[in-house]
Amino acid sequence: MRRSTAQRRRNAPKTVPKTANTKDYKAMSESIIQAKSAFIGNISHEIRTPMNAIMGFAQMLQNTPLNEAQADYVNVIIDSGKKLLLIISNLLDLSNLQLGKNSLDLKPCHPRTISDKLWQHFQPLITAKRLNPVFECDAAIPELNLDCDKVERVVSFILSNAIKYTETGFVALKTSFKRLNDNEVTLIVEIADSGIGISEDKLPHIFDVFEQADNSITRRYSGLGIGLGLSRQIVVLLGGKIRVQSVVDEGSRFFIEIPATIPKAKS
Repeated sequence: MRRSTAQRRRNAPKTVPKTANTKDYKAMSESIIQAKSAFIGNISHEIRTPMNAIMGFAQMLQNTPLNEAQADYVNVIIDSGKKLLLIISNLLDLSNLQLGKNSLDLKPCHPRTISDKLWQHFQPLITAKRLNPVFECDAAIPELNLDCDKVERVVSFILSNAIKYTETGFVALKTSFKRLNDNEVTLIVEIADSGIGISEDKLPHIFDVFEQADNSITRRYSGLGIGLGLSRQIVVLLGGKIRVQSVVDEGSRFFIEIPATIPKAKS
């Protein structure tokens, strides 16, 4: 008995499609990430050049005779230019980190100096929003070998977010340490707020680059979602860890732990 064409097709042996090797996928993925990072770096660099010219001429214009309205216009140009240059700088740093072009500049510095400097800058912004500023720094923290600029950058990112996303209550910066032995310690920085908080399902993704907890938050508060992703990559470069605890409508607590050594006493 002859089988129909449909029967022969159903009974024909199934051919298994060839799949690419996992290593090939990984290599392709890494190549795409590198290409994307290089593109972001190149574009950011190209934008920075004309922006520097705009800022330079705006500042020169600011020093010429202007009426009140013209002075306000120039101030807006300069303020907007600074914000754009900061975004460009963050993108360049992100690109360099992803391409492995960033290195550490370890030197003796005191965490108290970093904390005091940041608090002098951010406390007026906190009080301007009628929030309660809370500052604590362990007086026993010793001088440490740190990349001070990178530590300051990370804490600055997170403090800025804490202020931006908090409408009532407090913003806190607390700095302490844990001694591991005579030569090694862990620097611990906690940034806390009573702001909008982050939902549990969003917490695993907030350190992803260009990620924000909610599109509605993006529209309300603005931002590209670069800060936390860049912060995590900087902390990893420092050999440390960053984590967060958060409850919606109650606030967030970020913990940064960075390993450091104590400088040798000069003989």
